[in-house]
Amino acid sequence: MPTTPSSRRNSQRNRRGSTPPTPGQNGSKLAGRIMWLPHADELSSSTGFQEECHNHPVLVLSKKISPDGKVDILMMTSFGGQDLERKHRYSKVELRGTFLPIDPSPPHPDNHIQLKLDHGVTLRKNSYVKTEEPRKILFVHLRDYDRYTTKIYALTDDSYQIVVEHCGYREPVHSPAVTVPPPEQPVVLPRPERVSSYGYGTIPTSQPYPASRPVQNMQSDGSSYYYDSSHSFWDPARYSQRNRRPTSPFRHIPGGSSDGLSPSAQMVLKLIFTAILVCGAAGVCWLLKTFYSWASEGIKHLFEYMKGVDWYVVLKAIGSCLWNAVKYLAVAAAKGVAWVAKSAWGLVRDLVIGAPKDKLF
Repeated sequence: MPTTPSSRRNSQRNRRGSTPPTPGQNGSKLAGRIMWLPHADELSSSTGFQEECHNHPVLVLSKKISPDGKVDILMMTSFGGQDLERKHRYSKVELRGTFLPIDPSPPHPDNHIQLKLDHGVTLRKNSYVKTEEPRKILFVHLRDYDRYTTKIYALTDDSYQIVVEHCGYREPVHSPAVTVPPPEQPVVLPRPERVSSYGYGTIPTSQPYPASRPVQNMQSDGSSYYYDSSHSFWDPARYSQRNRRPTSPFRHIPGGSSDGLSPSAQMVLKLIFTAILVCGAAGVCWLLKTFYSWASEGIKHLFEYMKGVDWYVVLKAIGSCLWNAVKYLAVAAAKGVAWVAKSAWGLVRDLVIGAPKDKLF
């Protein structure tokens, strides 16, 4: 029977959807392991994350699975194929410090940290661990990083300890670890209308949506990483209709008008507006009268003063002031042109040669 695109996609999803070995099997360990979070429509239940968080690698922090079957993870990103120094070239040191590169990514430009992988394996793309926001997820939602091999991708013990100290992670106290039964084969939901997802290594700006919202069916081809810095949990109180309009003493009552005010409130407002208009009109009349009086006195004194003015001296002083102003403007224009030329040369030099490291901040 000839294969169809749909059958090929389902075959790829089944390979990605294979259950990862339980920690302890095949010599695998849980802490420091790099795994894959598939698309939401490939899972039998919701993770509570935004859809943009799916179809990306994650780093497992937990040393064992909690009694409720969850583990702590950190998200990972590739910055769209750029290195950390180029992506956040002019960012603050604190922002760059939240990302830790994994070999063969270049060492961190500030603290020179470079995480190492165990067993001599390498990731498909230069990747960075986002250490700022640990998340919790069911272990059965995670898959092996490489769907084609049985290799285990995990940090060395020293690199894992660096991540733990860098993010201040503390292992929660649980009862003895439980064995999580393998999940069933991924449930493929009907394909809704496809909506374009975010690009490689981009950061979403949309608001988080509830976990019950239908998810989009997208192929897990590992073509992009994603870093999410927004909150991923739905806040019912934030979108409640009850909280959108606070209570007010002027709320609509029986017998009131269509704008929600009672007759007594309308009368009070009318009196206030009338008083404001009367006071405003009186103030304007007083200002006009005062201005007319001052203007009349000023014009009278001006004509009396102009009778004894030596106009030759006045014109000479005005000409001298204008000449000084022209000279000042000419000097200022010359200095401005020189500054623009110097700045343009510095910009071209930074673009062609590269700015010195002491000017990045």
